[in-house]
Amino acid sequence: MDEITRRADALMGRGEWKEAEALLVYAREAAARNGDARTELSLCSELLGFYRMGGIPEGFGPIWERALELLEAVRPGPVSRGTILVNGATGLAAFGRAEEALPFYQEAWGCFLRSLPAADFRFAALFNNMAAAFQACGAMDRAEEHIRMAVGVLEKLPHHPDMATSYVNLAQLYAGQDRTDPRVEACLDRAMAALDDPEMIWDGYYAHTVRKCAGGFRDLGRPAEADELEERAKLLYEGT
Repeated sequence: MDEITRRADALMGRGEWKEAEALLVYAREAAARNGDARTELSLCSELLGFYRMGGIPEGFGPIWERALELLEAVRPGPVSRGTILVNGATGLAAFGRAEEALPFYQEAWGCFLRSLPAADFRFAALFNNMAAAFQACGAMDRAEEHIRMAVGVLEKLPHHPDMATSYVNLAQLYAGQDRTDPRVEACLDRAMAALDDPEMIWDGYYAHTVRKCAGGFRDLGRPAEADELEERAKLLYEGT
């Protein structure tokens, strides 16, 4: 499973999306044929992220339904269940179904609370994604609250790239309400400082994060930094 994920990530990093999809779909179908429901569920989770990042709702829908079936059949531990629910809920929100996503986020939160320490990075990812769903529903105060909850977690985890994600999200939230709000630039400055942290590990997750943050910098009028971040991602992906 780890090898399939590594290969799929490398393919996506090089922009070979069709090849990555073919690899994941073939592996999922093979697991289903072999009656390996646990592996199939893991691959469904990977595909949920793939179809969300690729903006492919027609691929996401059937895999999400299958994942829900497998969650009841396999009944994984709370951390695995919560992680899969976050993947699914994030896809729902990305495809215009944010209100539908919120109960799955709440369930994932409960799963994590039962099994993870309060400073685990997965809470930060959960809160950032919940914030996006609240923002899509027009609940800006709750969106800001959840981003700041993510920052609170990450302050206990130095040198983590999700700190940059949180500050880019906060900048976009403020800009959506008032583009002249000085907090927009301040948040982008803090995001860039986090990504420039000399103690940050430049690995696959860092590459994924800088590529994601680059879009926020570009949308908010800082193309030079966006170009720099995209170049970092390119160099890391080419090395995989």
